[in-house]
Amino acid sequence: MDEFEKRLKRDAQGIDADISPQLAARIEASLRSVERIESLRQKDSATSNLWWASSLTGLAAAAAVIALLNWNRPDPEPVLPEQTAFQVVPDVREYLQQMQGRFPLRTETADFTHGLEDELTRLQADFEKARENVNRDIDFTF
Repeated sequence: MDEFEKRLKRDAQGIDADISPQLAARIEASLRSVERIESLRQKDSATSNLWWASSLTGLAAAAAVIALLNWNRPDPEPVLPEQTAFQVVPDVREYLQQMQGRFPLRTETADFTHGLEDELTRLQADFEKARENVNRDIDFTF
Protein backbone atom coordinates (compact mmCIF):
# COMPACT_ATOMS: atom_id res chain seq x y z
CA MET A 1 0.00 0.00 0.00
CA ASP A 2 2.89 2.37 0.69
CA GLU A 3 4.31 2.00 -2.82
CA PHE A 4 0.87 2.60 -4.32
CA GLU A 5 0.38 5.67 -2.15
CA LYS A 6 3.78 7.04 -3.16
CA ARG A 7 2.99 6.58 -6.84
CA LEU A 8 -0.37 8.32 -6.41
CA LYS A 9 1.27 11.28 -4.66
CA ARG A 10 3.99 11.48 -7.33
CA ASP A 11 1.37 11.42 -10.08
CA ALA A 12 -0.72 14.03 -8.27
CA GLN A 13 2.29 16.36 -8.00
CA GLY A 14 2.82 16.03 -11.74
CA ILE A 15 -0.67 17.34 -12.45
CA ASP A 16 -0.68 21.09 -12.93
CA ALA A 17 -4.03 22.18 -11.55
CA ASP A 18 -4.66 25.67 -10.26
CA ILE A 19 -7.53 26.37 -7.91
CA SER A 20 -8.82 29.66 -6.69
CA PRO A 21 -7.85 30.88 -3.21
CA GLN A 22 -11.51 30.87 -2.19
CA LEU A 23 -11.87 27.18 -3.09
CA ALA A 24 -8.64 26.33 -1.28
CA ALA A 25 -9.90 28.12 1.83
CA ARG A 26 -13.24 26.27 1.69
CA ILE A 27 -11.47 22.89 1.35
CA GLU A 28 -9.15 23.66 4.28
CA ALA A 29 -12.08 24.77 6.45
CA SER A 30 -14.01 21.63 5.55
CA LEU A 31 -11.07 19.37 6.40
CA ARG A 32 -10.50 21.10 9.75
CA SER A 33 -14.16 20.84 10.77
CA VAL A 34 -14.31 17.06 10.33
CA GLU A 35 -13.12 14.77 13.10
CA ARG A 36 -10.51 12.22 12.24
CA ILE A 37 -11.97 8.74 12.07
CA GLU A 38 -9.85 6.07 13.64
CA SER A 39 -10.30 2.61 12.24
CA LEU A 40 -11.14 -0.05 14.75
CA ARG A 41 -8.82 -2.95 14.25
CA GLN A 42 -9.89 -6.38 15.28
CA LYS A 43 -7.48 -8.49 17.13
CA ASP A 44 -5.95 -11.25 15.07
CA SER A 45 -6.80 -13.75 17.77
CA ALA A 46 -10.52 -12.98 17.45
CA THR A 47 -10.54 -13.65 13.72
CA SER A 48 -8.42 -16.78 14.04
CA ASN A 49 -10.69 -18.09 16.80
CA LEU A 50 -13.70 -17.57 14.57
CA TRP A 51 -11.93 -19.37 11.73
CA TRP A 52 -11.05 -22.33 13.96
CA ALA A 53 -14.57 -22.51 15.39
CA SER A 54 -16.25 -22.51 11.98
CA SER A 55 -13.78 -25.07 10.61
CA LEU A 56 -14.30 -27.44 13.53
CA THR A 57 -18.07 -27.01 13.34
CA GLY A 58 -18.06 -27.92 9.65
CA LEU A 59 -15.84 -30.91 10.30
CA ALA A 60 -18.12 -32.12 13.10
CA ALA A 61 -21.21 -31.70 10.90
CA ALA A 62 -19.59 -33.66 8.06
CA ALA A 63 -18.59 -36.46 10.45
CA ALA A 64 -22.14 -36.60 11.85
CA VAL A 65 -23.67 -36.86 8.35
CA ILE A 66 -21.25 -39.63 7.37
CA ALA A 67 -21.97 -41.52 10.58
CA LEU A 68 -25.75 -41.22 10.13
CA LEU A 69 -25.61 -42.39 6.53
CA ASN A 70 -23.48 -45.41 7.37
CA TRP A 71 -25.16 -46.38 10.65
CA ASN A 72 -28.01 -48.57 9.40
CA ARG A 73 -26.55 -49.52 6.08
CA PRO A 74 -27.66 -52.97 4.91
CA ASP A 75 -25.00 -55.60 4.37
CA PRO A 76 -24.11 -56.16 0.73
CA GLU A 77 -25.59 -59.27 -0.80
CA PRO A 78 -23.00 -61.94 -1.49
CA VAL A 79 -22.49 -62.83 -5.15
CA LEU A 80 -23.11 -66.48 -5.83
CA PRO A 81 -20.35 -68.14 -7.85
CA GLU A 82 -22.75 -69.51 -10.51
CA GLN A 83 -23.96 -65.98 -11.41
CA THR A 84 -20.97 -64.93 -13.45
CA ALA A 85 -20.97 -62.95 -16.66
CA PHE A 86 -20.00 -65.95 -18.77
CA GLN A 87 -23.11 -67.84 -17.73
CA VAL A 88 -25.49 -64.87 -18.01
CA VAL A 89 -24.36 -63.49 -21.39
CA PRO A 90 -24.70 -65.95 -24.29
CA ASP A 91 -21.90 -66.45 -26.75
CA VAL A 92 -22.44 -64.24 -29.81
CA ARG A 93 -21.23 -66.83 -32.32
CA GLU A 94 -23.68 -69.44 -31.05
CA TYR A 95 -26.54 -66.93 -31.17
CA LEU A 96 -25.75 -65.91 -34.75
CA GLN A 97 -25.58 -69.55 -35.85
CA GLN A 98 -28.98 -70.23 -34.26
CA MET A 99 -30.58 -67.15 -35.86
CA GLN A 100 -29.09 -67.69 -39.32
CA GLY A 101 -31.82 -67.83 -41.90
CA ARG A 102 -34.70 -67.02 -39.52
CA PHE A 103 -35.21 -63.46 -40.70
CA PRO A 104 -34.38 -61.93 -44.07
CA LEU A 105 -31.87 -59.11 -44.18
CA ARG A 106 -32.63 -56.29 -46.60
CA THR A 107 -30.21 -53.46 -46.92
CA GLU A 108 -30.72 -50.05 -48.49
CA THR A 109 -28.52 -47.02 -48.73
CA ALA A 110 -29.46 -44.52 -46.04
CA ASP A 111 -30.14 -40.97 -47.17
CA PHE A 112 -29.37 -38.61 -44.32
CA THR A 113 -28.67 -35.48 -46.36
CA HIS A 114 -32.21 -34.05 -46.39
CA GLY A 115 -32.18 -33.35 -42.66
CA LEU A 116 -28.81 -31.61 -42.91
CA GLU A 117 -29.92 -29.50 -45.86
CA ASP A 118 -33.02 -28.40 -43.95
CA GLU A 119 -30.90 -27.56 -40.92
CA LEU A 120 -28.49 -25.54 -43.08
CA THR A 121 -31.40 -23.59 -44.57
CA ARG A 122 -32.79 -22.83 -41.12
CA LEU A 123 -29.34 -21.81 -39.88
CA GLN A 124 -28.87 -19.42 -42.81
CA ALA A 125 -32.30 -17.92 -42.14
CA ASP A 126 -31.37 -17.41 -38.46
CA PHE A 127 -28.10 -15.70 -39.45
CA GLU A 128 -29.92 -13.43 -41.88
CA LYS A 129 -32.49 -12.51 -39.23
CA ALA A 130 -29.74 -11.78 -36.69
CA ARG A 131 -27.89 -9.61 -39.21
CA GLU A 132 -31.07 -7.62 -39.93
CA ASN A 133 -31.63 -7.11 -36.18
CA VAL A 134 -28.05 -5.90 -35.68
CA ASN A 135 -28.29 -3.52 -38.64
CA ARG A 136 -31.60 -2.18 -37.33
CA ASP A 137 -30.10 -1.65 -33.85
CA ILE A 138 -27.03 0.07 -35.28
CA ASP A 139 -29.19 2.36 -37.42
CA PHE A 140 -31.35 3.15 -34.39
CA THR A 141 -28.33 3.84 -32.17
CA PHE A 142 -26.33 5.98 -34.58
